[in-house]
Amino acid sequence: MEKKKPDIPLLVILLIYAIIYSLISLVNHYNFRTYGWDLGLYNNALYDYSHFQWNDETLVLPYLKISNSLGDHFSLLPLLLSPLVWLFGSWTMLLIQIAAVLWGGYGLFRFVFRLTGGKGISYCALVYFFSLWGIYSALSFDYHDNVVAAMLLPWFVYEVYEKKYFKASLYLFFILVAKENMALWMFFVCAGLAWLLGKEKMSLKYLAGAALVSALYFILVTKWVIPSIAGQDTGYIHFRYDAAGHTMKEVFLFVISHPVQAFTLLFENHSGLPGWNGIKSELHFVVLFSGGIVLLFYPQFLLMLIPVYFQKLFHNEPEKWGIYYQYSVEYVPVLAMAVFYAISRFRDRRLKQMLQYVAPLMAMIITFSVIENPVYKYSLLEQARFYRKSHYEREFDVKEVHGALKKIPPAAKVSAQNMLVPHLALRDTIYYFPYLGDAEYVALLPGARSSYPLTEKRYHHFLDSLRHDSLWCTLHDDGNLLLLVKKNKSR
Repeated sequence: MEKKKPDIPLLVILLIYAIIYSLISLVNHYNFRTYGWDLGLYNNALYDYSHFQWNDETLVLPYLKISNSLGDHFSLLPLLLSPLVWLFGSWTMLLIQIAAVLWGGYGLFRFVFRLTGGKGISYCALVYFFSLWGIYSALSFDYHDNVVAAMLLPWFVYEVYEKKYFKASLYLFFILVAKENMALWMFFVCAGLAWLLGKEKMSLKYLAGAALVSALYFILVTKWVIPSIAGQDTGYIHFRYDAAGHTMKEVFLFVISHPVQAFTLLFENHSGLPGWNGIKSELHFVVLFSGGIVLLFYPQFLLMLIPVYFQKLFHNEPEKWGIYYQYSVEYVPVLAMAVFYAISRFRDRRLKQMLQYVAPLMAMIITFSVIENPVYKYSLLEQARFYRKSHYEREFDVKEVHGALKKIPPAAKVSAQNMLVPHLALRDTIYYFPYLGDAEYVALLPGARSSYPLTEKRYHHFLDSLRHDSLWCTLHDDGNLLLLVKKNKSR
């Protein structure tokens, strides 16, 4: 039997983007550009789960009054993946996220090859997928479960096309348990995919069942499970859409009874703050010029994005409206499938070849443009600039800070500044500074020149107060890193 030859172009593309993604995500983590919210939360959850205990959410408990992380977001991925923390430590979820993106790209490659039978167009689809802005904005900001979930979508669609429903169900399961709002998304994905497949009765039956399961899961988790775990009387704590209504029922009735007003919310700044003008427009232009024009000709894929548009653009928090952070990653698999599905339908071979090269080129141009010139001035997209020297530099000696942090015992209770939390979260008790609680150690990084969540004035006032507080002794202070230990603790 002839041995199957490795697909060298495919492996080269995967390797190139694996390096790029690592230079973004892993370098940020090493250089203290990951944060307590959210990587610190995930790392602390990994620690608790790997020690066979529920995560008590000490990082947000003083702020949100939630004593279990599942009462914040119902994500089971950290629980399922927690054994890996023994191997990879604080890097675990970042490595999983990178692997998920690469796996998702390979799933798209398989999907496009099934549609077209052509390796060339499939390679172009893979490069297009890996070049879309949604991946870079997500990787530049910590780890998030919806990134992993979104990267499994091409495989779900591919397995449905292949009529391998058991494998499709496995992917559906992991997407649903990744994060509660993924279930609502999958309801619309199944609806759009059913519309796309048309008269394939077996697939339509399967997708109807998958859509029903997704809808029931979403309702069950958001209406009963999360509120009961969180101990909140107000229901699902992340439902913040006051411009349309205060409950899911109110929002639904608003959209039905006021369709024009609902439509305008997709474009207008409903915060009333002029600083957020242009954020929604930027999203629409980026989607359009990245290939989103095909959504108008193949509305099956637009249907898949309805909950994504709603969850982003109707939300109270303007940070979610634009192309930033992890809030745009769901566009990546849907756009990639839509664009290359559309290209595959062209009969003119020359036009098809031209478009298959233009698509990834446009994705690269748009992504580079938004990374270099974001509308939102507080965007973390500058952390995606892996091609700049400044990406690899900090205002302080990074290696020295890593070494000094080892002075904190592994079992100690710690209150740490934002960008130190992910590196110190693999312990039973970790607090988000300025909350001190019963912390035995305090770790601050004034050299990072970041005072979040305090104002700069309050931060330095707090820092000076601790330095002169008789309850604390200085363990390390070089102007960049400040470590304090309570006097009743041994050094």
